[in-house]
This record gives sequence, structure tokens and C-alpha cells, in this order.
Amino acid sequence: MDNDAKIWLEFAKTDLGVAKHLNSQYYPKPFEIICYHCQQAAEKAIKSIIIAYNAQNDIPRKHNLSFLLDQIENKIDIPEKYYDYSDVLTPYGIAVRYPNGIFLEDRHVQDAIHYAEEIVEWTKKIILEKS
Repeated sequence: MDNDAKIWLEFAKTDLGVAKHLNSQYYPKPFEIICYHCQQAAEKAIKSIIIAYNAQNDIPRKHNLSFLLDQIENKIDIPEKYYDYSDVLTPYGIAVRYPNGIFLEDRHVQDAIHYAEEIVEWTKKIILEKS
């Protein structure tokens, strides 16, 4: 596995771990922060694929997950559900930074964790198959 791709994947796992920890241990649950870390986990995971496949000369400084997936669509098969998950997670990277930027409930948090977990696991498989 490419070392830089591995580093990005480890960062993704860390963000996901933080989200899960906050979800299970923190009260009241900081919905915005949990969802933010889920978006970050997915973003870093997808960027690890971009690095592994040298799809870009530089890592795009974008936070739109569907845009990032588009950067590797000609390199790997991307199931449509990951675009759907990306569309849900992307706003959590920006809107949650501002008070009242987005309304969240526990169901949003549970979905965000699930989607981020799936993206990170899918990415891990892609990276391992590449190496």
C-alpha cells in the first residue's frame, strides 16, 4: 500500500473513531461535531484512493465528496450508494461549522456514522487490492 495513501486512510479511521466515541460517550451528544467527523472520515478515505491511483497531481482541496469520487471514477468501479452517502455527508463538512447552519437529530448522526463506516471500509478494500 502506498505510504501516503495509508496515512490518509489512518486519518480517516481516526476521524471515524472520534465520531463513534463522541456518539457513545458524550452527553448531550454533539450532533454537529459527530457529523463533521463523519464527513472528514469519508473525505480522507476517498482522498486516500486518489493518492493510491495517482488520479491527481495534487490532492484536490475540495470537500464535496461526490466531486472527489468523480476524480477516481475512471480508475475504479464506484457503486451508486457511495454517491448517495456522499450527498448526505458533504454538507456536514461546512454547514455544521456555523451556529444554526443545519438542523440535526440523532437519526442524522446514526446515518452519518453508518455511511462513513461503509465508505472507510470500501476504501480500505480498494487500497488493499491495489497494493
